[in-house]
Formats: sequence, C-alpha cells, structure tokens
Amino acid sequence: MDWSKAIDSSIEILQKSDRGIVLMDMYNNILTPEEAAFNKTTVTPYNALKFIQQQFSGLGFDVSKKENRIKMIALLEELDRLSKEKLRF
Repeated sequence: MDWSKAIDSSIEILQKSDRGIVLMDMYNNILTPEEAAFNKTTVTPYNALKFIQQQFSGLGFDVSKKENRIKMIALLEELDRLSKEKLRF
C-alpha cells in the first residue's frame, strides 16, 4: 500500500466510524451500521484508531506518537508555504 491509498483509506475509515469503531465484512470492506443493516451483512467491529495505526506502521510511520504527527503537520505546512511562493532560480 502506498501513502496516498493509506491516507484515503484512513479518511474513509474515520468517516464511517461510529465513536471510533468501524464495521468490516469478511472481505475487509468497511461498512456503516446502516449499510450493514440494510444489506443484512455480517460484520465484525474493529477499533478504527488501531486499524489506522497498523496501516501507517506498515509504511514505516508511527502515527501513535504525537511528536511524529506534529512533525508531519509542520512538514506539510512548510511544503504548502513553499509551493505558494514562486521560487526563482
């Protein structure tokens, strides 16, 4: 899995979570409680935070450490600032 997919997946997980719990079917599809009930799908509850931490850990980034998250935010803000400036060489 690459970073873009991990980020997209994490956003989807958080959007579909209910108080930090996501429901997954036997094919590892994430469902909302409404989707599971409507489709009469058997699901298993998972801790969304733990699931996201495992995804990023597999990519070598420990999101459970606050200092790592702060550094990542700082990096993204700096990249955004630099991209807005017109670099002249």
